[in-house]
Amino acid sequence: MKAKIQTLRPLLFKTEHINNPDNDLLDDNHIDHFFIHSLKDESVDLKLPLPPHRKTVNDFVFVQKGEMERTINLETFHLKAGDFLLVPKNSITTTTLVSQDLQGYFCHFSNEFLAGKTSLKMWNTHANSENLLSFQKEQIEILEPLLTRILFLYKNRRENPSNYSLIPFYLAAFIAEISVLLQNQTRNSSFYHPVLTEFKEKLQQNFKQIRSVQDYAALLYISPNHLNKIIKKETGKSASVIINETCILEAKVLLTQTTLDIGEIAAELGFEDRSYFSRFFKKHAQISPVNYRKMIALS
Repeated sequence: MKAKIQTLRPLLFKTEHINNPDNDLLDDNHIDHFFIHSLKDESVDLKLPLPPHRKTVNDFVFVQKGEMERTINLETFHLKAGDFLLVPKNSITTTTLVSQDLQGYFCHFSNEFLAGKTSLKMWNTHANSENLLSFQKEQIEILEPLLTRILFLYKNRRENPSNYSLIPFYLAAFIAEISVLLQNQTRNSSFYHPVLTEFKEKLQQNFKQIRSVQDYAALLYISPNHLNKIIKKETGKSASVIINETCILEAKVLLTQTTLDIGEIAAELGFEDRSYFSRFFKKHAQISPVNYRKMIALS
């Protein structure tokens, strides 16, 4: 277990956690922004189990055969044929299982790669569990040709350099199709309120430094009362509850997946001292950070 969770750009990930980094498919100057491969046809030899790491790109995996196990923050997903998992940028993730007969697709891409061609906000505002889809045959028939085309363009990018400029358009079309499926899967048939979307984006960027509803309202150029009203209507929770839940989740990930001591975790999360962090954690998690770590170690 690493002492601290690393933030890994794809290029660094390739160097440290892939046994065959010189594979032709991986040999690309653009890998920090885009990569795709077939889990059946191309060999990307991972050094499993992967250590927990924070991602700088979005990714998805679509399993057509076999099994795969991935963890996002504190949630573990056991993927089987027909399953599709979207992992947003800045997630803490690891892969612990890849079966020998695994088939499907893996793709990662940066926000910059799409350059505004489609919205990723829905991915970033959903709970991780809502980013897991199980495709039916008719859905696969729509989506797989897009993946096949993207993979073809990527594999032939050297022979036809213009291919690279086409990929974002096909990827945007693919994500648009996925977004419709995600929208239909949620309990609320409409997209999240734009204020909630912006709030969650600001929260992910700033929760280690900012834990005040007033400060987030100021970032969004609205009043705290208006912010709370919208958040409560959309989620059933107040803005302060969501702020605290985000901080507690990060603390639990650090307690579970690193060897940092309590004081170091407090500092990592922007708390002035260990005792204040411990009181905050116990108030919102109903258990002290020390006892939480012991409980996880025994489970």
